Amino acid sequence: MGCGPNRVGRIKHVRCVLIYNPVAGIARNGRQEQLRQVKEVLLSAGHEVEIAATTGADSASEQAREAVRSGADVVFACGGDGTVHQVIQGLITDTGEPTAILGVIPLGSANALAKHLRLSVDPAKAALEQINGSPRMIPAGQLLFGEQSRYFVVMAGAGPDGALVYRVLRGGKERFGRFAYYLHAAILFATQRFRTFKIEYVEEDSGKAFSQEAVSAMAVRVDDLGGLFSRLTSRQASVEQTDLQLHILRPPALLSLPCWFLSGWLGLNKLNPFLKTVSVTSFGCVACSEPAPHFQADGEWVGGIPMRVSMVPNALRILVPSEAGGKQR
Repeated sequence: MGCGPNRVGRIKHVRCVLIYNPVAGIARNGRQEQLRQVKEVLLSAGHEVEIAATTGADSASEQAREAVRSGADVVFACGGDGTVHQVIQGLITDTGEPTAILGVIPLGSANALAKHLRLSVDPAKAALEQINGSPRMIPAGQLLFGEQSRYFVVMAGAGPDGALVYRVLRGGKERFGRFAYYLHAAILFATQRFRTFKIEYVEEDSGKAFSQEAVSAMAVRVDDLGGLFSRLTSRQASVEQTDLQLHILRPPALLSLPCWFLSGWLGLNKLNPFLKTVSVTSFGCVACSEPAPHFQADGEWVGGIPMRVSMVPNALRILVPSEAGGKQR
């Protein structure tokens, strides 16, 4: 390896593993050619490259772990934010610093993390930008629910976004890509009554704990979710921050949800009486009634609340392009 765990420096000769889902997305027919181009540019730069197709819905996590065990230096998640989410489960460890580095090849419908890192939309160029950049140690969010734990880098939330991801999961995304989110969102918000739940959080600045009723709680770690959702959240969020930008909508959902979209697109979120945005170190959600609201992480459905969210410092090493790495967020 050309760099130690916390050292910022150019990557030298490394072994790269490209993990991708062969059946994901609407542009899957051209994916083999895109991956071939990525492999060629990395080989030309003097690196070893292996391409690994996922073998099941959740196999990317175990394949990432196996790549680390077999000596991979860089594991590229080739896909959207869902693929990134699966891969990081295999890179983040509960004990000690991570050894392998995460790279991102944007092949998904949203690619919020790739956009946040200012990566090229061209897969081969994105690979070169990162391999010629430097590794950066960043914190990660952690979800605790029941006896399980999952990590996230982009966002996590309970309420309408969880319900939307659950609905999309049941059909449409593979055929229609990001349009499926818009279609299902319109149907969902027009027909479903979102239940109130209780949220408890610790404010970063004061360290004080607060509790209130909510119909939506969304914790964001990037400055733009993209598409129709791009103006709903704070532009101050960053994957390098140790806090979460938490957006809380109070009931009733019939008023607060359309008001959120309207105030967001008009740039008037600060005047929205239903919306509260606060920097937090942790928060938790508990159902007030059944059925419990859904929750999601990085656009992947995880389950129903209760859930607990906190931050894990120095959890993930990620490749940052030189220009993006030099920007102050």
